[in-house]
Amino acid sequence: MSHTIAPGNAAPSAPPAQPKLSDLRLAFSHGFRVSADEAAVAAARREVPDVARGWGVPLTDETFSDLGLLSSEVITNAIRHTNAPCAVVVRWTGVRVRVEVTDVSPARPHRRHGSLDAEGGRGLLLVESLATAWGSAPDPAGKTVWFELGPSDGTPPPWSTPGKWTITTDSGSATSGYLPAWAEDDPTEANVPLDQLPERLAAVNHRNFFEGPMLPLTAPDVWAGAEEDAVFEGSIDCNPYDPDPRLRAPLVNLQVCVGRWITGLDPHGLADVAAKLRAHADFLDEKVRPALIAAREDWIAHQPDEPPTYPWRSS
Repeated sequence: MSHTIAPGNAAPSAPPAQPKLSDLRLAFSHGFRVSADEAAVAAARREVPDVARGWGVPLTDETFSDLGLLSSEVITNAIRHTNAPCAVVVRWTGVRVRVEVTDVSPARPHRRHGSLDAEGGRGLLLVESLATAWGSAPDPAGKTVWFELGPSDGTPPPWSTPGKWTITTDSGSATSGYLPAWAEDDPTEANVPLDQLPERLAAVNHRNFFEGPMLPLTAPDVWAGAEEDAVFEGSIDCNPYDPDPRLRAPLVNLQVCVGRWITGLDPHGLADVAAKLRAHADFLDEKVRPALIAAREDWIAHQPDEPPTYPWRSS
């Protein structure tokens, strides 16, 4: 789960040596919009490192240069593949600078065969080679691609306590809960207006994404040809304050393909899906494939002309 803080002006002062939670979560976050024009990327490339320099973050000149370069590549990728504006958020975690780029496409970049798919190309290869960490996540608007630059020693952000999250209000009250080791984000936040606490708790979502196999997908009524995309990828999700008690324990949500999901799977439900997928795989391999080969052999045998060589005939 990614908490998006409302865009604001970059903080003019340097972060303290021991930054406060409210400073990290509120002051050291800067958001802006990039129009659907690749010419706007140059300004965005300058703005991201300028914001970080304004905070006085302890990065080297080389890292600041990488920050501009990677921001440019990810923003360009977002605009080029959507022909729409994107939103950029720059954060200082107290350890690293994090850049999040949200666009309107739900298609997320995937690693395969030691490289990255076409939606990103050189840009995401640079991100993978230069960033301390990077990833992507679904977003109500489409998706968010993020990267971080800074120390790679595994030091957690200063607000993070292993195994625990805490939301503190501006009145001083605190609400805490268990933070699973597998969760990809920490909902910890400070100085939350008391009247917004119910909203914050309702949004607590522990999530861990997993990838699915890449298959050629087509939608004849939507686009021509086939595009490689993941099927049956998904996430482990837990919403401890959801009104539905079932959703307060970890469940698996499966995206059958882009925009199609099987949701709310408890261990029994996930086992049932897995069994059906195994049975379907066996059916495809043991029944459909031989029938397909037989049909193709029959087709070839009844052609009036000498058929060409078919490499699959001996399969």
